[in-house]
Amino acid sequence: MDGDGNQALISFLDRLHAAGDPDALRGVFQDAVSAFGFKYFAYHIVRISGVGNRLPYLISNYPDEWVSHYFAEGYQHADPVLDELPNRKVPFRWSEVTPPETLTAKQKRLFDEATDAGVRDGMTIPLHGRTNFATVSLVPGGTAAEVAQNYRVYGNLIHLMALYYHAHAASILLDRALSTPRQKSLLSPREREVLQWTAQGKTSWDISTILGISEKGVEFHLDSVKRKLQVVNRTHAVVKAVMLGLIHID
Repeated sequence: MDGDGNQALISFLDRLHAAGDPDALRGVFQDAVSAFGFKYFAYHIVRISGVGNRLPYLISNYPDEWVSHYFAEGYQHADPVLDELPNRKVPFRWSEVTPPETLTAKQKRLFDEATDAGVRDGMTIPLHGRTNFATVSLVPGGTAAEVAQNYRVYGNLIHLMALYYHAHAASILLDRALSTPRQKSLLSPREREVLQWTAQGKTSWDISTILGISEKGVEFHLDSVKRKLQVVNRTHAVVKAVMLGLIHID
């Protein structure tokens, strides 16, 4: 890395470590990548260990309308870029994994609508953490040739910035998304027990047999958990409880 690159990284890290909320984190990365010719970025925590569903936790400067539409349509569950992430360790262009003949109708609609929103010709950096899995996606502001040249020169620096960003931003984003000050003491021992078994993939019937209570009793405890944690389904309840340290997944 040359002197300019070192200085850019030092400046980035100084601002990153001072950023304590998602809005500040958004500004730090937006400024960093815009210097390399990228108009949009999205940092997305896709999975947490032990939870199967793809998650909606995001820091980005994508158009708000597009972000809302993307999750409202459930595109995170059909996105071929996200499908490819477990197989990739290094950055890749979206065009590498989206040949038209391989896309479903929903995936084609996803990319058509993304293009209409100005989110196109992007690239993605996989970020594999110990307990979570995330990604940084970058969308060019100039021509593809200009961005390709910038990435050839600064690609290692951008990748390093993304890794540092993930290390700092993940806990802040998840804490804001999942917790409130009073929640850590809300669950009863039985509620934690039921939720712990739910996190292991057990059904209500399974849990009723394991704990020696009725299936209706299991559902009662789960409804109470969802109400206390302010979530709408079991998966979100498990995610929230894991991140709050209420339950643990081996």
